[in-house]
Amino acid sequence: MFEVLGMSSPNVLKLVLMLEECGFDYRLRHVDVFAGQQFDPAFLAISPNNKVPVLIDQRGAEPFAVFESASALLYLSEASGLMMPADAHLRSRAMSWLMLQTASVGPMFGQYVHFFRYAPEDERGYGLRRYESEAVRILGVLERRLAESPNLAGEEYGLADVATLPWIRTADSIFPLFKREGAWNEFPALRRWFEAGLARPATGRAVAALDALLSDDVAAFGRADSDAIDRFCGRGRHDHSAKLSAATTA
Repeated sequence: MFEVLGMSSPNVLKLVLMLEECGFDYRLRHVDVFAGQQFDPAFLAISPNNKVPVLIDQRGAEPFAVFESASALLYLSEASGLMMPADAHLRSRAMSWLMLQTASVGPMFGQYVHFFRYAPEDERGYGLRRYESEAVRILGVLERRLAESPNLAGEEYGLADVATLPWIRTADSIFPLFKREGAWNEFPALRRWFEAGLARPATGRAVAALDALLSDDVAAFGRADSDAIDRFCGRGRHDHSAKLSAATTA
């Protein structure tokens, strides 16, 4: 049995997708990030970067926690022997596309979400343009790859696809750039891959499982006051750079 601590976010969906693809038993436990549960000492002990998701392997004598979503995906791949090629060259290619997701797709798409969803209106202009531009550039990288390959690492659907699909699902659902008429026309190969991934039985089961956390997130956001949102965003009195400046001038 595995346990996933998280919320209804793309990085959490990655793990649920992988668990479903591998056929592992698992359960989900909601973390209320708007109430600051990710800063609780018990949570920090298993996730030092105070982020979800956390994967907990309950199969041994002692639970074993894995933080950072890509690390957890690799853990599950090794535990199952699935979703990663054995051939050294194919494995390296798969790792490259997985690292593209962790280094570019997730961080840049996440910053885009931050600026159109959480940034004060009078401060979002440059940041929103910057991260929308970067999101479009990265979508172009994926489009070019998928125009020449059925999946990101090659013929077989694998770890890089599992990692990337949730972010494209988020982009399709909420990105302002995809609200523009004809936006998807620029990415036909990406759309073909995305629709094929959504059609996988494991994806349907994973999405349904994660949607069970959505009502918890909606309720948590509704309870959050302005200070809780500032803590979630790391701004206001929770601005870490301000704390550093105060410490260096003391």
